[in-house]
Amino acid sequence: MFKQSRLHPVSIIYDILKRLREFIFPFIGIIVLGGKPSEWGLYTILGASVLLLVILISGFLSWNYFTFYVVDKELRIEYGVFVKKKRYIPFERIQSIDFTEGIFHRPFGLVKVKIETAGTTEAEGELTAISKAVAQDLKRYIIQKKNEQIGSEEVVEVVEPVQQEIYRITNKQLAILASTSGGVGVIISAVFAFISQFEDIIPYKKIYEHIHQFITSGLALISIVVFVLFVLLWLFSLLITLLKYANFTLSKTKDDLIITRGLIEKKQITIPLQRIQAVKITEAMLRQPFQLVGVSIISAGGSFNDLEAANVLAIPLLKKKQLPHLLKEMVPEYEYSDQLTPPPKRSVWRYIIKNSWIALPIIVSLIYFFHGWGALSLLLLFILPSWGYWNYRSAGYHISGKQLILSFRQFNKTTFMMRRNRIQALYYTEGWWQRKGDLASIQGIVLSGAGGANGVVTDLAKEDVEKVYEWYSLR
Repeated sequence: MFKQSRLHPVSIIYDILKRLREFIFPFIGIIVLGGKPSEWGLYTILGASVLLLVILISGFLSWNYFTFYVVDKELRIEYGVFVKKKRYIPFERIQSIDFTEGIFHRPFGLVKVKIETAGTTEAEGELTAISKAVAQDLKRYIIQKKNEQIGSEEVVEVVEPVQQEIYRITNKQLAILASTSGGVGVIISAVFAFISQFEDIIPYKKIYEHIHQFITSGLALISIVVFVLFVLLWLFSLLITLLKYANFTLSKTKDDLIITRGLIEKKQITIPLQRIQAVKITEAMLRQPFQLVGVSIISAGGSFNDLEAANVLAIPLLKKKQLPHLLKEMVPEYEYSDQLTPPPKRSVWRYIIKNSWIALPIIVSLIYFFHGWGALSLLLLFILPSWGYWNYRSAGYHISGKQLILSFRQFNKTTFMMRRNRIQALYYTEGWWQRKGDLASIQGIVLSGAGGANGVVTDLAKEDVEKVYEWYSLR
């Protein structure tokens, strides 16, 4: 049915762009060593041209030597220009088949297909650009062969798994999600990381002099510029979130959770229920006063190169009071509870001090260098202790049957729900200072393709930590 075929030619562009991203630093090295554009010599231009030509040719050759086909109950992928590689994927090992429609795919009716198998932490096979019809036929064919009875040669009619829609994001929820996302910080970090790559060719000294003159021109003008910059970054972050999570739906079949989302890049993610390791509930700082939460699934899939597959956002935004009912539909073996056993009152000062000590060197430095304006940093003596107390109020644990809940706060409040048989390791730690207060910390780790995910609660009563440890050891 599926004869030996190549990918769609658009995958050449996809591969070239991927290689350009990998070779960005060699390109920068050639440009930096060549000096200013006006000083570029023959060797600089020749070096950059040769590198670009190699990328273009290798992209074409990779496409030309990449083929896929089906033999019996096995998907076979062959690739490699100089070293021929063959990858055989038995249908019975395939756990999920995910589709992605990017900006290069949609105009041509194409999709990217990612195939994950049991026992691996990254995609076993990836078809970067094939016809959507072929992809759907391939998925149906695999489902058919997996559903056939062992030893039967009779062709079984393909029955698509019945999907029950559990959650669909509304326009109001999407607007709230986008406007309260933390993407601004990520964008600022990305901009600075990009600029830092050009520190040898950007005239920082002149820029600093201009900035210094600008600062002396007036604090009001600076405040306006900074405000406008952050508004622009916030709008950019809002746009990215809207495009990423538009049309977000969560559906469930007998064996899988299926997530579809995206406006420009339409993505479908399949999470086998048997690969779910934990459920993570996040209460962002801006959303917590409005009782809004997000739910993520910690899966055994994914890798360091694909962190999203290991920590999948299953419900972007939801009223907290709706959480127990929705969890029961989505993952009935997990039961939410906010009846936590908190750290004892004697540990409150530990939370406050841990979050406040950094204020002293910051205050001293700012007052020394900026004098009067630096005195504003004294507000940290109120903000950071309050933050520490908030962390204390957010911490706790709860045991219910075969489930452990750990609640803690770093920036956002996180509730980590783990089944006992999914916990890979449970750490009981007791420091010297904790012993004086009869305190200890507990950390639970579950399997994740990104190297493991964990929840940790510090400075609990020692007897409570022993109770959790005993509960786990009795498994």
